Amino acid sequence: MRLILAQYLATLRERDEFDRLLPELLQAMDYVPLAKPQTGVRQFGVDFAAVGVSPDDGIKEVLLFVIKQGNIGRKEWSADEPADLRPTLNEVLDAFIPTHLAPEYRPLRKVIIVATTGGFKQDMQLNWAGYEERYKSIASFQQWPGERVAGLLEAHLLNENLFANEDRSDLRKALALSGDRDYAFGDFLRLLQRQLGLKDDGSLMLPPLENDKLLKAIRRVSLATQICAHWAQADGDSRQAIWVMERALLWVWHRVQLTPQTGRRAFHAAMADMWSSYLHVATHFLEVMKDHFSVKDGMSGYARENAEYSLVLFEHIGLLSSIGLAQLMVKTNDANQTAIRQGNADVVAGHLDALIRNHAAAASPRLDRNVVEINLALVLLTLTNHHQAAQDWIKDMVLRLHFNFQRKKMFPIGSDSLDDLADLETLWEESRADALMSTSWMLATLAAWSALQHIDDAYQLLVKGKSTDYANVCAQLWHPTKDWPSTWYFSAAHHELGNSEAPFTLPEDPAALRARLDEFLAEKRYAWEAHSPALDIGFWALDILACRHFKTPVPASFWYRVAQLGSLSAERVTEATQTPPV
Repeated sequence: MRLILAQYLATLRERDEFDRLLPELLQAMDYVPLAKPQTGVRQFGVDFAAVGVSPDDGIKEVLLFVIKQGNIGRKEWSADEPADLRPTLNEVLDAFIPTHLAPEYRPLRKVIIVATTGGFKQDMQLNWAGYEERYKSIASFQQWPGERVAGLLEAHLLNENLFANEDRSDLRKALALSGDRDYAFGDFLRLLQRQLGLKDDGSLMLPPLENDKLLKAIRRVSLATQICAHWAQADGDSRQAIWVMERALLWVWHRVQLTPQTGRRAFHAAMADMWSSYLHVATHFLEVMKDHFSVKDGMSGYARENAEYSLVLFEHIGLLSSIGLAQLMVKTNDANQTAIRQGNADVVAGHLDALIRNHAAAASPRLDRNVVEINLALVLLTLTNHHQAAQDWIKDMVLRLHFNFQRKKMFPIGSDSLDDLADLETLWEESRADALMSTSWMLATLAAWSALQHIDDAYQLLVKGKSTDYANVCAQLWHPTKDWPSTWYFSAAHHELGNSEAPFTLPEDPAALRARLDEFLAEKRYAWEAHSPALDIGFWALDILACRHFKTPVPASFWYRVAQLGSLSAERVTEATQTPPV
């Protein structure tokens, strides 16, 4: 395990990766981080500080961390560059300790720790010893190479008492298979369930973990998840890395909802750290994949057959959409941060637009459940003012759906079975086709979007087809009931909860449908957001993430409003909550 941790540390960047892991380690060692590292803020040599009692002699001390990446030798010690180690240490001694260390911490023993993902070369040790001797009256000094950090991680986060042998075994299996495109991470999921104390149905194992033990378990889960995600990225599958991060985030949030409401705020900081890890993994995915989106049929190399190609495309449409919405649907009271996130969402929406325009198969979903990805994508395009892209895509999908329903081929099947899809492709029978198109979320969804976006020609084409060529297709939608949070973050919620609106009738006049949907929204009966624990703390993006991850239909009460209003600011999206952000 220590070797695994050391290899993992060696892959980390100094900023936004290694410097976020160390505070978690210090918390597990019962130190209290005074401030988290911030990029772009002058720190006078200290990346972060922590206060606690030394386990060696019981003396209270303040630890001042200087974080570096890779190996440190004589060249890195001092080559007349401000970022070299000696100038950085000088800044800690000359500026941080005298002027930036809070008065209550100045009497404490001060320990300056240089932590690196690599090691310390022999050719700088004499320089280090001389420097340490010269300034020992001000502070003591320690070197934390990657191997020592790995040992501390193993001792305090993954030790035998807290991280059982079967957890270690499952983690090793998950790492070995993380780069396999078809690996479902069953080993990793077992680890998550044991650490969080969850049964297979999402209920609590008894006795439940106390809050302090649960918080430590969440930190262990966060570390294991980051290791798995990095291994998947190293093996060339950034998509699997996102899947791992999503599942851990959602199951941790589900577990938090099973604790008494009065104590949940204690877990918010840990959730925010996991969210940051998710965003970094998502950014890596975009960097790896973005060039494929802007090339004509650039995704074709990821599939061998027509049906598989469509599945790959819609998976990436869903990934891009949830990544973009993750920027918009987390509340912040900082206007500058809001502008940055809106800009990020617009960039992602641009990639999504390029993917759709450059891949004709993006207008031909092959599974009815692809309405999840379609709704998320249309919501993102609409919220970022890519209205023409959204409407052009709706028109293309309506034309394809109408044509494919008419000929009973290449339509989105009302089944989650890929075997059914393959059989329809290779062993077409009319009776089998009729059975697989007997119900359709897609028909109702595209009809509603067409009406609400005033694309009346597209809507009337579906009305005509529904009354003649595919009259036996039952258009339907699913609406969550108020108890939806009980399973939303653990598994597909629509299998056990909610109500189906079937048939979803299509009046000839699109204005009549618009009026009916207005009445639906006015009833508030299916007001999804009214019962969201994530929205309550300004973290609504988790609800959207769960839709994509578990293939739960996006609640119509949400996308109806987006389609109606056309464009919403980030403030409008989260205006229902006035509580501070995570």
